[in-house]
Amino acid sequence: VIITSLKVYGSLFAVLFVVFLLGRHYYPKAFLVLRDSEEDATDLSRNTFGPISWMWKVFGIGDEEIFEECGMDAIVFIRTLRFGMRVALMSIVNGFYLFPVYATAEGGEGQLESVTLGNVPESDPALLSATVACYIVYTFALFLLYKEFSWFTAHRHKFLSEKRPDNYTVYVKFIPKHLRSNDALLDYFRSIFGHDAVLDAQMAYEIPSLEKAVADRDLLCGTDEHIGKLEHAINILDVKGQRPRHKKIIVPDVSKVGGVATNPKKGCSCSCRPPAETVDSIDDYTTELDAVNAKIAKLIDDIDEKTQGGNAFHDDLEAAIRKNFSLNDDDSVTSGASMQFGIKPAEEEIVVFTDQPESVMQNEDTSTIVLNTSSKFSSSSFLSSTPKKSKKQKSDGPSIKSSSKLPQSASFGSVGDAAKGGIGSAAKRVSGSAHKMGSGALKVGSGALTLITGKEDGTPRDAGFVSFTSLKAKASALQMIHHPKPFCLEVEETPLPEHIFWSNVGMRHKTQQVGRVVAVALTIVLCLFWTVIVSFIVGLSEVENLTEMLPFLKGWLDKAPWLSIVLSQLSPLMLVLIVGFLPPILIAFSKREGHIGEGNLQRSMFYKLSIFLIIQIFFVQMLSGSIMSELQGFIDDPMSIVSLLAEALPKQAQSFAQYVIVQTALNLGLELCRGVEIAKAWARALLGPHLTEEEAGKPWFGLEPLTVVAEVEYGDQMGQLILYYMILFTYSVMSPFISIIMWCAFALFSLGFRHHLFYTYGKGNDSGGQLFGDFVSLAIGCIIISEITMFGILGLKGGAVSAPLLIPLIVGTFMFKSYINQQHYYVTKHLPSTQAVEEDIKNIGQINFDFVRDSYRQPAFEKRYLEPENMSVVRGRDTESQAFMTPDNSFAEIAVQ
Repeated sequence: VIITSLKVYGSLFAVLFVVFLLGRHYYPKAFLVLRDSEEDATDLSRNTFGPISWMWKVFGIGDEEIFEECGMDAIVFIRTLRFGMRVALMSIVNGFYLFPVYATAEGGEGQLESVTLGNVPESDPALLSATVACYIVYTFALFLLYKEFSWFTAHRHKFLSEKRPDNYTVYVKFIPKHLRSNDALLDYFRSIFGHDAVLDAQMAYEIPSLEKAVADRDLLCGTDEHIGKLEHAINILDVKGQRPRHKKIIVPDVSKVGGVATNPKKGCSCSCRPPAETVDSIDDYTTELDAVNAKIAKLIDDIDEKTQGGNAFHDDLEAAIRKNFSLNDDDSVTSGASMQFGIKPAEEEIVVFTDQPESVMQNEDTSTIVLNTSSKFSSSSFLSSTPKKSKKQKSDGPSIKSSSKLPQSASFGSVGDAAKGGIGSAAKRVSGSAHKMGSGALKVGSGALTLITGKEDGTPRDAGFVSFTSLKAKASALQMIHHPKPFCLEVEETPLPEHIFWSNVGMRHKTQQVGRVVAVALTIVLCLFWTVIVSFIVGLSEVENLTEMLPFLKGWLDKAPWLSIVLSQLSPLMLVLIVGFLPPILIAFSKREGHIGEGNLQRSMFYKLSIFLIIQIFFVQMLSGSIMSELQGFIDDPMSIVSLLAEALPKQAQSFAQYVIVQTALNLGLELCRGVEIAKAWARALLGPHLTEEEAGKPWFGLEPLTVVAEVEYGDQMGQLILYYMILFTYSVMSPFISIIMWCAFALFSLGFRHHLFYTYGKGNDSGGQLFGDFVSLAIGCIIISEITMFGILGLKGGAVSAPLLIPLIVGTFMFKSYINQQHYYVTKHLPSTQAVEEDIKNIGQINFDFVRDSYRQPAFEKRYLEPENMSVVRGRDTESQAFMTPDNSFAEIAVQ
């Protein structure tokens, strides 16, 4: 069966590979996309090597170069494939003594089964060879994983120190109501880390009207993802010299008389459809565009006016300090929160939360600052020598009260930042008003807090983004507890701005938890349903064993002997096809969990897909295939089920080998040839508009041209490869021949994806190797399952010595898992303090934070005015002269295609 599979699918892969080689040489536009891309081209993508020599030269590219050119996710993926090759190679080495041991056992099996553990008789001393092989393979695999952690940790920290917006920004969710404004959120974090340590704060707002208006404008102007109506109409005029026209329903002057619509133009009462008139497309779309641009500008102004509500506290604070404090150059310098609030160095404090409003928290100790964030901030009361007592009111959230002392080293603001902010240097003992001024530290004008309910434009959600000017401050914010109440003011990593799912930003905690439960429930239901399908498909490969139970099948096979071969090859093919449906289904389930970024979504899908395949393709196929292969024996002698299973389980290696062959040949073959992408590009060129080069280079109804740089969905690819590791770990000892097939599969995947990662796929979705931790956890889980499986099979075969000897290995693997769970995963999540400080020092005077500032504002706010790039055809002037004539204070922009 395996030989037949190799002939059929090996030949198919060879044909696809030759097509790929020819296409790469004669049609590089489809296979060397990065080389021809102006934005995404790299030094590595420009060096394409020869038509054949690239196959070995791509393996000479070092990991560091791949990390720099292709991204962290790419090198993690390549190293996981290398890990599989190394484990398979060690298994092949084991096969040098397992093959003769199994083959010379007196098990009576024939052909390929004679070199499996199933050929070893019960209680045979040869079972000890399997125990030795388990220790060698599994210990070697664990050692490789441990070494991978060292490499990954160093490069993960290097990635976290890069100048990327997400490395300087955190996502803050479940924000209390009194902090739901840009100014309030900014002031809160500045009160913790210092004025200059926090660059920007952007709340997420409900903006349904603005988002709809922007979507309407995009339909007219077009975006990078689609062609706009006005853009296409102008192209028709420019290329064909014709002004396009279209029919438009004109709403007549209608008056309501007695509830009946009367059209005075026709002088009749009717309920007919309004008439449609033919209009000039460019004029009509231009009029619509002007109207929607004006609407967007007004909506943005209205939202800004509603959400700002007055000056931020930090502006008032600096002005007040400059006015009331006299600075002495001889005094020592303070920093952090103590400088921010003008507290004498000898009276430093820490900030603690309390649920009591300020009026209830009367404290006679002048060294204690009471911060009640629920009270309204008044600059006049702040500047007065005696703070006014506010009336008792209901608190919208926790207040802050300082007590106890804080060591000076615990402050986060830097001396330079404090001096630049004008709020910290050499402060003398301040007056009583200075001790009380912190009561307004986390408050803004009341206008910013008026929109905390409802869904109208400008209603703040309970989430936002905070950007920092130092890696140290960002790392500290991630690891701090910001609120004593669970699920309140949580801080976590944020994705790149372009990968944010804004609809999920600010999702309520209850909704998020329900979504996760629903996603798990749907996955379980799908798994149960899939079990029936997989069991049926697996049964097709054992059709010959069913002839004794179903005699009519024997007549069919006698008339058509080829039917048995077809059905045996059909089973793995059908398994591969149904597995292809899983990723989009599991992605849909994962979207219910409320992930705000593509990276977290891929991570969730990767975990679900891995577990799903291990359960369905491995366990269901292994058990159902074993039962089907020995079904008649079970019927004849039910008490022999133990011995029959011990013999049948190793024999299932053939079925898994078939699956690996088919999966590799079809999936990798189509991946190399880019069959799906070329078909979509062909349909796009045939059906879609292509009047100009810019127009032809845009997607159209989901059909993308080949010039679009695609990105690897690592969750899908690595999830499907987890099954390969499960098969390798389990059957590398039971059936050593499968190790050869697995090594070839990993090598071919490594070859194909090295090429595509170097020359075809971009790194725009690089998440910094987020899948690595889940991969290691799943790989160790696969090793544990394999060890337990081997223990069970040796026990079923009566291995009184060989089976118990595996217990220390199983215990040791659990201890290894427990050991790395303690710190190894955690240290990869955050940048170490010493490395963060070193990078911050290097960046002094060398970094411009424009790449971070305002980058996490909702996209709908970005452009107040927009028009197509080809609008100059209608305007009668080119883009450069139009930009030159634009006033400095104008928000006019040209759409970037």
